[in-house]
Amino acid sequence: MAIEVKIPIPDQTTEEVRIVAWLKSVGDEVKKGDVLLEIETDKAVIEVESVGDGVLLKQLVEVDDMVPVGRVVGFIGQPGEEVTADETGPAKADKGDSQPDEKTPAQSPFKRKDVESSSSDLTSSGTSLHDGRLSASPSAKRLAKELGVDINIVPGTGPKGRVIGTDVTEFAKSKPAAAAYKPAEGQPAPGTEVELTKMRRAIGINLQKSARDTPHFNVTMSIDMTKAMKFRDEYNKGREKTEKISINDIIVKGCAMALRQYPALNSKFMEDRIRYEADINIGVATALDTGLVVPVVLNADKMGWKELAAETKAITRQAREGKLVGLGKGTFTVSNLGMFGIDEFTAIINPPEVAILAVGGLKQQAVSVDGMIDVKPIMRVILCSDHRVVDGVLAAKFLQSVKKYLEEDIS
Repeated sequence: MAIEVKIPIPDQTTEEVRIVAWLKSVGDEVKKGDVLLEIETDKAVIEVESVGDGVLLKQLVEVDDMVPVGRVVGFIGQPGEEVTADETGPAKADKGDSQPDEKTPAQSPFKRKDVESSSSDLTSSGTSLHDGRLSASPSAKRLAKELGVDINIVPGTGPKGRVIGTDVTEFAKSKPAAAAYKPAEGQPAPGTEVELTKMRRAIGINLQKSARDTPHFNVTMSIDMTKAMKFRDEYNKGREKTEKISINDIIVKGCAMALRQYPALNSKFMEDRIRYEADINIGVATALDTGLVVPVVLNADKMGWKELAAETKAITRQAREGKLVGLGKGTFTVSNLGMFGIDEFTAIINPPEVAILAVGGLKQQAVSVDGMIDVKPIMRVILCSDHRVVDGVLAAKFLQSVKKYLEEDIS
């Protein structure tokens, strides 16, 4: 009997998706795991994979069709096999169709590929000399960013009013110091209103549900990063930039090692059960102008330093370019605001995960060592946990494991 190709249900808020592309044509041979088509949600482009072997018998939807999640969009079977009218149902999805029962399983596995397209491009200033038709040279744009100049208010002296590099530098020399305190890049224009993007709405729903329904509790610990910093500096000597490890890489690895010891935190709360995940997939919270996304380092505990450094750089770069890796596969999240000078903060758990580590910045602090006063680089972290799964003692032991790895065992 023919195998149904269904639109997967990626999360609780997605009701329909857009068909981006069919990667297999009718009659093409298909093996289990082959990517059949790409679909787009509010947050990502997803690759839908085949769950069986055969040939693609039918395609029931076309590119750009809007299709409810859970809908059958094609069939896989043996060459020459016929699919009856009862099996195919409606030839194409109607945009007015209601969402199927959320419990209906999506029989085609999928993996996230691309995050949502960028939101509308708002200028960072409410005033523009160019009436929305800015013409500027690449060097002018680069200089404007480096000098903190709003290029929209720079008079252009180039052909047809084009803003060139010297226009920006001259404007920067003449502007008062207060001019630097304009809306930062990516901020909205003051006095305007914009509708919530689908991405921002989805983030709001997810985090509001987490804050409302998940009993958060927080445990704080200070970690001496002397050995970790020394290890990083020695490891990075003579290496290419792409191979160098960051403090965040070290924190991700420390969490991965601790999750090996305490797999109860590498779990998901599923309402009527707890699923202890076999793989350790650590999400790295990444801020975009359009919202917060969490690309995932898959199997972080099994990676060497070179591989981990390359992977974290790749997934954060892809996220900022509008692509996500491993979305929905995370088992634990690290949110690091230390690079912004934040001492400590609490974070909201990314459900159905049961914990998130909020990481503050390194601070040189006076500490007592063998009765003597010394200055050490101290990092404060807060583990925010779901009390339905994680008890206080377990949270403390997990942080002790992270601390031991970073202070003693890192290598």
